[in-house]
This record gives sequence, structure tokens and C-alpha cells, in this order.
Amino acid sequence: MKNKFIVFMIAAVILVGILAGCSSNNKVSEDAVKTDATSRAPAENEETSEVSDTVVITDSDGNKVEVKKNPTRVAVFDYSILDILYNAGFENTGIEKLIVPNKENLPEELAFYKNASNDLVISGGTLFYIDWDVLDLIQPELVIIGGRAFGMGPSGERLSSEEVEKYKEETFSRYSDTAFVKLTTNSSDSQLTLDIENNITALSQIFPEVKDVLELKWAKLKADIQDVNEKAKSTGKRALFAMMVDQTTLSVFNPNSRFDMLYEDFGFIPADEGAVAWTNQHGFDVRAEYVLEKNPDVIFLLDRSATVGSGAGAENFMKDPIIKQTTAAQNGDIYVLTGNAWYTLTGGVTATETMISDLNQFLSKYQ
Repeated sequence: MKNKFIVFMIAAVILVGILAGCSSNNKVSEDAVKTDATSRAPAENEETSEVSDTVVITDSDGNKVEVKKNPTRVAVFDYSILDILYNAGFENTGIEKLIVPNKENLPEELAFYKNASNDLVISGGTLFYIDWDVLDLIQPELVIIGGRAFGMGPSGERLSSEEVEKYKEETFSRYSDTAFVKLTTNSSDSQLTLDIENNITALSQIFPEVKDVLELKWAKLKADIQDVNEKAKSTGKRALFAMMVDQTTLSVFNPNSRFDMLYEDFGFIPADEGAVAWTNQHGFDVRAEYVLEKNPDVIFLLDRSATVGSGAGAENFMKDPIIKQTTAAQNGDIYVLTGNAWYTLTGGVTATETMISDLNQFLSKYQ
């Protein structure tokens, strides 16, 4: 009897151990399920981010900005961006209401917007002035600004640097639900190729439906720019970028200036590589004697006064007896550039194609 009792106790101990083991296994199994569910959470979050309705883009100053994808109410205060959107197939952007600077005075290269109905495109200020009344009416989801934005008041008066900052802050705070993004071709130490690529990348992210078209156009432009670069270097000719600020004032642009793209992107050898103290974005004022002293093989002349509609200065430059003594003049190698492409729409697709065409007038002599 005693032996039976001992056997019974041993069996009971074994049974308790088995039950305890099962409980432990069940707990491990539950913990494993919890751990597995937790480990899958980030993947689910990543999938959610992939279908997010916003995108982070890099603006023209290198800042990261979060922007809504496919905004339907948009304002654009930069001609080059309007140029790019037109070449992308504007109808595929999904934009239903667009604010542009002074619609009636848009350059001919942007005739699409000028001729569009007011149901689609309306004026909302200028390149320098953002009209709050129009923004109040449309409440754009995205405002793309250029380098000239906020430079003037409603009456066209120039603003001081302090006034510009105040105007910016007030605009941003007034439209706190609107994304403001700077996309442009920077005018100081121009990097044309990098700026265009950045702007096309940003617009492709914001408007995914036009991404493929823009990438194809950019690939073609980049190849054409490289072609000009190689041809210009192979000529060994020294070039000067000159501008008639008005009908009598002449300025030049050397490397590391607003029109550095002539040397950096397009490959021309500068007639003067020396650094100069730039007075402003209109270049370094010189006299005709300076041009003769540097004696470039080719002169590319931008007639700003004609471009902005304040007269024409190119003819005065050509007739100057000192300019006529230069190698460029004597060989017939002074070329008047297309003003809008080089001065107001710089960085657009059509504008860049025109710039390449302008330069090929000279390069075609060496093909």
C-alpha cells in the first residue's frame, strides 16, 4: 500500500511538471506573436508612407520642403517654371487654377498662359510682387516663387532688405496652410545645368504624371548642352559676355557671375578670367576701351534695354568705333542674344533650347 502511494505521488509530480511546461509554451507562443506583430509594424508604416499625398523636395536654395502632391490650385512667380510646366504637358499636371505674374504682359514664349481663359489662368501680381487679394480668392495649395519675388511693393516701389523680409514673413504667416517653394535659376554664380535638373526633379515629384516627359526632355537638353560645351572648347576661341544695360551703359560678365553658364556650362574660354567687383546683377560697368583691351574672338551681346522694353542699345554697341577694332567685330563674330531666353526665362526648356541655338550661330562656323 505504501508502495502504491509513492508511485501515485511520483506520477502527480510528473503531471504537474507537464502542465507547467504547457503553460510556459503557451506564454512563449503568445510573446512570439506579439513580437512578430511589432516587427511588422514598421513595414506597414513604410507602405503607408509610399501612398502619402505629400513629398519632400529640395528647393533652389538647398532647403527641404514638404509639398502636397498633385496640387490643383497653384501660383507660379517664375517664368522658367511656367516654361517647364508647359513643355511637360500642362494639361497633365492636374492644375485646375493657376496664378501667374501679370498675365497680359507674359513673354511670347509663354503665350499658352497668356491666351488661356481666366477660369484656368489669372494674374496675381508680378515677378516681384505677390498679390494677396488674388491669393485670398484662390487659396493656392502651392506657391512657387523665383529669385525676384518680394522685391517690390504693390505700386512697383523697390523694397529695402528689411522690407523684403517683413513682406515675406507676413505672406508666409498669412497663408500658413500653403507651401511656399523657391524654384528658379539662381542669378548669382549661375549653375544652369544643376538648377534646371533640380527644378525638373522637384516638379516631377510634385506632379508625377509628367515625370516621364520631363526626364526625356531633360536628357535631350543635357546632351545638347554637353555638345555645345565640347564644340566651344575645341574652337579655342575666347569669348566675352557683354550686356547693354540701357541704350548707353555697357557691362560685362566674367566667370562666377550671373551669366557664368557661358563659360561653366557651355564651355567657352573667357576673354577675361579675372575676378571683378560686381556692382549689382547688371554686371560690371565698363567702357568700350575695356572690350578692346581684352579683344575677344567672339562677343555675345545681351540687349537688356530692348528685352525689358526701354529702348535698344545693341545698335549703339555695334556702331562704336572702338568696338569695331576688336577681333570679334572684324570677323563678324558679335552675336545679339535672344533677350527673353537669357534674361527672363533662363532655365526653362524652351529658353535653354533657344540659348543653345544662339550659341550655335558662332559654333556652326567650325563644324
